[in-house]
Amino acid sequence: MIKRLFIGIPIYSETVFQVGETWKTNEKLNPDGLKWVNPKNWHVTLIFLGNTPATTIPQLQNLIEQSFTNIQAFRTNLSGVGVFPNSNNPKVLWLGIENLRALLPAQISLVELLKQNGFPLDNKPLKPHLTLARIKNSASRMAIDFLIDRYLNFDFGSVVIDKVILYESISTPDGPIYKPLFLKSLES
Repeated sequence: MIKRLFIGIPIYSETVFQVGETWKTNEKLNPDGLKWVNPKNWHVTLIFLGNTPATTIPQLQNLIEQSFTNIQAFRTNLSGVGVFPNSNNPKVLWLGIENLRALLPAQISLVELLKQNGFPLDNKPLKPHLTLARIKNSASRMAIDFLIDRYLNFDFGSVVIDKVILYESISTPDGPIYKPLFLKSLES
């Protein structure tokens, strides 16, 4: 059996939730033009694995455990908003994560271990962000530009980064469900 997998860190912020709720009710943001991510699905992707044989899950658990042993939990700030790939063709509205440096050595180690063990990975650099919405059309572009200008350097507060999760992404008509398959707690 094949599963669509990724490795990430869950993120939740009441401040982001409250601000996001006001954005969702803003008619200028064209509710039909944005598909908001369910807050239960908020995460930062560390490594996207894609379609992966389910038989490799125990190996993935071991590699995650090995890479993130002795990594301390920490706080980081959520700050600013932006779009991918660029402001001329916005497809994703994202929230910035100020500092994941404490995780980078472990993430780099895990990428190397995955490659050594035959997992096909793309070579995209890690761009830590929290996807808030997918932009379906450009009808709300002026409102999105205003949102970015207003919240470019906005401080949404801090969050604790204390676990790494192997997720399965399950497609449903109502949007994806991210099912945790393995959780590695960081040292407290």
